[in-house]
Amino acid sequence: MSPIQSKVSNHFSLNVGNNNSIDCLVYTGGICATNGYLLKAPEGAVLFDAPEGILEWIIKESVDIELLILTHQHFDHVLAVAEVSEHFNCPIWAFAEYDTSLTLESLFQDAGGPSINVKPYQIDRVIAETKEDERLNVSGMPIHVSHVPGHSPDSICFYLERAKVLFGGDVLFQMSVGRTDFPNGDMDLLVDGIRKKIFPLEDDVTVFPGHGPETTIGFEKSNNPFLASS
Repeated sequence: MSPIQSKVSNHFSLNVGNNNSIDCLVYTGGICATNGYLLKAPEGAVLFDAPEGILEWIIKESVDIELLILTHQHFDHVLAVAEVSEHFNCPIWAFAEYDTSLTLESLFQDAGGPSINVKPYQIDRVIAETKEDERLNVSGMPIHVSHVPGHSPDSICFYLERAKVLFGGDVLFQMSVGRTDFPNGDMDLLVDGIRKKIFPLEDDVTVFPGHGPETTIGFEKSNNPFLASS
């Protein structure tokens, strides 16, 4: 049976092993149409990223969030972080502490562009890349964490081996990769990280990105123009 047991619109189920499955919900919102993923994990609901408007959606879904994890801290992924954390009194995990350079607030301010205001929040646990034989316990789910900078210095991907899914933030998209024209962006670093840390995963691993539809490792290896072998 496929690890992704079913998928209809913004709701799907993941097979996490031992004949157990968890429900997952996808929210897309904000000016950048950013995806947030809610997993009803064995030890409490986990939210990956918090784009604008997601709190109201979670409340309508009648889910209590136990943990909020950030794939990176660009503003469109964190506009609702403070309000989600405050509403559910849930901890926030990320690769780095909150900083306006990571949210890009300082960039827009210095450039005289549109005002971006992210309500400050406190990172409760700074998480690191896991070694090959290590896993991060996330609400009862063992997850491998890969640090893949290039789009943002703090970009991390979360691989659920049993379910064969990767929550990749803005690292890898269907037929594309994260933009690298922001401060600290580096296309060579991003592509190298994808090839060395993401593409070794099995071809049938499903990638759930920060924007747009899901894809698979195998499809991107064969079709992504940014990652074509030289």
